[in-house]
Amino acid sequence: MSISYHYQTDVALLIKNYLKKHPDSEDTVIGITDWWVKQQKFVDSMAAVDCALQVLESQGEVSSEERNNETYFKLTRKGSSKPPVNSL
Repeated sequence: MSISYHYQTDVALLIKNYLKKHPDSEDTVIGITDWWVKQQKFVDSMAAVDCALQVLESQGEVSSEERNNETYFKLTRKGSSKPPVNSL
Protein backbone atom coordinates (compact mmCIF):
# COMPACT_ATOMS: atom_id res chain seq x y z
CA MET A 1 0.00 0.00 0.00
CA SER A 2 1.41 3.37 -1.01
CA ILE A 3 0.53 6.48 0.96
CA SER A 4 1.42 9.98 -0.16
CA TYR A 5 4.24 11.65 1.74
CA HIS A 6 2.11 14.70 2.53
CA TYR A 7 -0.56 12.55 4.17
CA GLN A 8 2.04 10.66 6.22
CA THR A 9 3.49 13.97 7.38
CA ASP A 10 0.03 15.25 8.38
CA VAL A 11 -0.74 12.11 10.39
CA ALA A 12 2.69 12.18 12.03
CA LEU A 13 2.04 15.77 13.08
CA LEU A 14 -1.35 14.84 14.54
CA ILE A 15 0.25 12.03 16.56
CA LYS A 16 3.09 14.30 17.72
CA ASN A 17 0.63 17.02 18.80
CA TYR A 18 -1.49 14.48 20.67
CA LEU A 19 1.55 13.14 22.52
CA LYS A 20 2.62 16.65 23.50
CA LYS A 21 -0.77 17.14 25.17
CA HIS A 22 -0.90 13.59 26.60
CA PRO A 23 2.73 12.56 27.26
CA ASP A 24 1.80 9.40 29.20
CA SER A 25 -0.45 8.03 26.43
CA GLU A 26 0.09 4.72 24.70
CA ASP A 27 -2.14 2.74 22.38
CA THR A 28 -2.33 0.33 19.44
CA VAL A 29 -2.51 1.37 15.78
CA ILE A 30 -6.31 1.00 15.91
CA GLY A 31 -6.55 3.00 19.13
CA ILE A 32 -4.26 5.72 17.84
CA THR A 33 -6.29 5.93 14.62
CA ASP A 34 -9.63 6.09 16.46
CA TRP A 35 -8.72 8.29 19.40
CA TRP A 36 -5.67 10.34 18.58
CA VAL A 37 -6.02 11.02 14.88
CA LYS A 38 -9.80 10.96 14.28
CA GLN A 39 -10.57 13.08 17.33
CA GLN A 40 -8.11 15.80 16.32
CA LYS A 41 -9.38 15.79 12.74
CA PHE A 42 -12.95 16.05 14.05
CA VAL A 43 -12.11 19.08 16.19
CA ASP A 44 -10.19 20.69 13.31
CA SER A 45 -13.11 19.99 10.95
CA MET A 46 -15.60 21.61 13.32
CA ALA A 47 -13.45 24.76 13.47
CA ALA A 48 -13.14 24.83 9.66
CA VAL A 49 -16.91 24.36 9.19
CA ASP A 50 -17.64 27.14 11.70
CA CYS A 51 -15.31 29.54 9.85
CA ALA A 52 -16.76 28.59 6.47
CA LEU A 53 -20.32 29.16 7.70
CA GLN A 54 -19.35 32.59 9.05
CA VAL A 55 -17.91 33.53 5.64
CA LEU A 56 -20.97 32.21 3.79
CA GLU A 57 -23.29 34.07 6.14
CA SER A 58 -21.31 37.32 5.72
CA GLN A 59 -21.67 36.88 1.93
CA GLY A 60 -25.41 36.35 2.26
CA GLU A 61 -25.22 32.77 0.96
CA VAL A 62 -26.55 31.17 4.15
CA SER A 63 -28.56 32.51 7.04
CA SER A 64 -28.72 31.37 10.63
CA GLU A 65 -31.45 31.14 13.21
CA GLU A 66 -31.29 30.37 16.94
CA ARG A 67 -33.62 27.62 18.16
CA ASN A 68 -33.43 25.39 21.22
CA ASN A 69 -30.10 26.95 22.26
CA GLU A 70 -28.57 25.89 18.92
CA THR A 71 -27.74 27.78 15.74
CA TYR A 72 -29.27 26.38 12.54
CA PHE A 73 -27.94 27.32 9.10
CA LYS A 74 -29.77 27.22 5.79
CA LEU A 75 -29.60 28.56 2.27
CA THR A 76 -30.53 32.22 2.07
CA ARG A 77 -33.54 32.58 -0.21
CA LYS A 78 -33.80 35.47 -2.63
CA GLY A 79 -35.79 38.27 -1.06
CA SER A 80 -34.71 37.30 2.45
CA SER A 81 -35.08 40.08 4.95
CA LYS A 82 -31.65 39.41 6.47
CA PRO A 83 -28.98 41.53 4.69
CA PRO A 84 -25.42 40.21 4.25
CA VAL A 85 -22.87 41.20 6.89
CA ASN A 86 -19.82 43.04 5.58
CA SER A 87 -16.70 40.84 5.70
CA LEU A 88 -13.17 42.03 6.31
